Amino acid sequence: MRRSLAPSQLAKRKPEGRSCDDEDWQPGLVTPRKRKSSSETQIQECFLSPFRKPLSQLTNQPPCLDSSQHEAFIRSILSKPFKVPIPNYQGPLGSRALGLKRAGVRRALHDPLEKDALVLYEPPPLSAHDQLKLDKEKLPVHVVVDPILSKVLRPHQREGVKFLWECVTSRRIPGSHGCIMADEMGLGKTLQCITLMWTLLR
Repeated sequence: MRRSLAPSQLAKRKPEGRSCDDEDWQPGLVTPRKRKSSSETQIQECFLSPFRKPLSQLTNQPPCLDSSQHEAFIRSILSKPFKVPIPNYQGPLGSRALGLKRAGVRRALHDPLEKDALVLYEPPPLSAHDQLKLDKEKLPVHVVVDPILSKVLRPHQREGVKFLWECVTSRRIPGSHGCIMADEMGLGKTLQCITLMWTLLR
């Protein structure tokens, strides 16, 4: 069918006076389209649904336009040392049972001499005379990652956990307790963070 013979095209030409064989067609019922006024279009453009809020800046951090102010803001966050976010929390030292205090001399949670052990901190060597002077409850010990976690860590993830530990404990940058992980997807940032948090909480 030609487009000029389509019913939609014929209806446009009927008001011009051409005859049509359609008996049901009434010229008075065909009304031309009205153009919308500029005021109506402005109202429609300005209308916003109550369920759709306009985009706004988050107010959870102060807007720092100057780089020095931004660095000071980040430095104030990193200057706070890590602590367990539970008031009056006293976690177990080595056992998996909660609420049980280990008796005896303070020692590492896991064996640092075990094969493939991930040691995050090695205390300075002390002589037997120095060990007698120090308090047994404050004696520095090895910090070893749980072997269940260290066995599944890949080599670059083990290095990442060591790096995170040094940053959080202010050993890499004095006065800063934290870091930002910005690796690509799929390198195991989540597993590294979980390993670090589990070790710190233990």
